[in-house]
Amino acid sequence: ALAEAAGRELEGAPALEIARWASETFGDRFCVTSSMADAVLAHLVSRAAPGVDVVFLDTGLHFPETLRVRDEVARTLPVNVRSVRPRLTVGQQDGQYGPRLFNRSPDDCCRLRKVEPLERALGGYDAWAAGLRRDESPTRANTPVVAFDARRGKVKVNPIATWTQADVDNYIARWNVPVNELFKQGYGSIGCWPCTRRTRAGEDPRAGRWAMFEKTECGLHT
Repeated sequence: ALAEAAGRELEGAPALEIARWASETFGDRFCVTSSMADAVLAHLVSRAAPGVDVVFLDTGLHFPETLRVRDEVARTLPVNVRSVRPRLTVGQQDGQYGPRLFNRSPDDCCRLRKVEPLERALGGYDAWAAGLRRDESPTRANTPVVAFDARRGKVKVNPIATWTQADVDNYIARWNVPVNELFKQGYGSIGCWPCTRRTRAGEDPRAGRWAMFEKTECGLHT
């Protein structure tokens, strides 16, 4: 009920106000999750909640450029970056499930390297913020600014849900926010290197994710 009411009342509110509501409501039981494609969400929430925990899922399959953003965020922003790893290393996963599971069953790979680690990481929190935006893809078009994540029993906050790419770009320029260098190389959305390709002109920004499969989400937000 709290989440549903906040979702209605905060619809249309500035992103910083949404982040401030979450911080004031949940205190240190609130965290940010970030894929480190950029540091927009981490920077925004740090303005409302200095010292906030930023959870990064270190899958062992990230581009070096992504890890550089993580390290820069940890070094330059007033946040506490928590790098959460899967229970199995990539080598252990290969031994148990066979090599290149991401090519054969990307859903299983995402479950092992992203979904399960997130479940563990969120254990100490009552609410978490994600950087989902409605303009990113049809599957995200109805993203609420605040909702209850029934599967996890947590309140999920999406402060920049209503932002456009232009809003993101303007924020990055204004605050000199760290951004993944891969965007300059033609990537529209950045995940693990085996399942991410450059996007072509006119494609949906997430078209380069799991391009050989009928898959658009890793399972973290579904």
